[in-house]
Amino acid sequence: MFFVASKILAVLLQPLSHPYILLLAALVMRLMRKRRAMRIFIWLAALLPLSYGVLPVSTWPLRALENSYPVPVINQPLDGIIVLGGHTGSGEVSALRNQAQQNGAADRLTKGLMLHRQNPDSLLVFSGFSGQINPKGWNEAEIIRRLLGELGVEKRGITFELTSRNTWENAVNTLEVAVPQAGSRWVLVTSASQMPRAMGAFEAAGWDGITAYPTDYLTTPESTGLFNLPTGFHFVGSALHEYVGSFVYWLTGRSSRPFG
Repeated sequence: MFFVASKILAVLLQPLSHPYILLLAALVMRLMRKRRAMRIFIWLAALLPLSYGVLPVSTWPLRALENSYPVPVINQPLDGIIVLGGHTGSGEVSALRNQAQQNGAADRLTKGLMLHRQNPDSLLVFSGFSGQINPKGWNEAEIIRRLLGELGVEKRGITFELTSRNTWENAVNTLEVAVPQAGSRWVLVTSASQMPRAMGAFEAAGWDGITAYPTDYLTTPESTGLFNLPTGFHFVGSALHEYVGSFVYWLTGRSSRPFG
């Protein structure tokens, strides 16, 4: 139920949904004969999406998330590396095209492999099954296995957590797969914007002393450009997903903190 509800909420949080939600609210106000409120909602439906294209405005919330954890300097051997799912492309397209697909978060895979190569005695865990409500085609593990084979990566020291559908399940299920020992050194690899929510979930699940290794940044240290509607929509959607997701995780006991 939580998984399905989170997917419905994710749709409502998408910036493209906001004008329709506001216009629906305007219709309700009209039916209630509250014309002033109706006009306010109509204006918001027109102006709010345009405001998302102002990059200094739409970039700041996402940059704040991405700046939560710096890329660490690894100067001691690692015992384990966890790479969260969500970086593979469509399982259905991969299967029907017979070609393993990646998406914009592919840096999770490359950075995980880099850390594993630098720490050959470590355990590299790829965590995730599928984030889709109705998954089709290859699951994430099948896609990653094919990619590793195509790249000629030796499978020694690599394992898979095959059941997780969201970040909380990543934390709980990977703990059961990895069984980290007290004092062991583990790093968590995922997108910089997702890292605050992921770290909160892993801490709540019982991971002790895990180090964040953020990847695939979307923002720059300073704002560049003034107006870009597609980029602004993407940034706002990503930021809302993480801020609201972190708060919901905290409310339901799935995170150690309400925000980053």
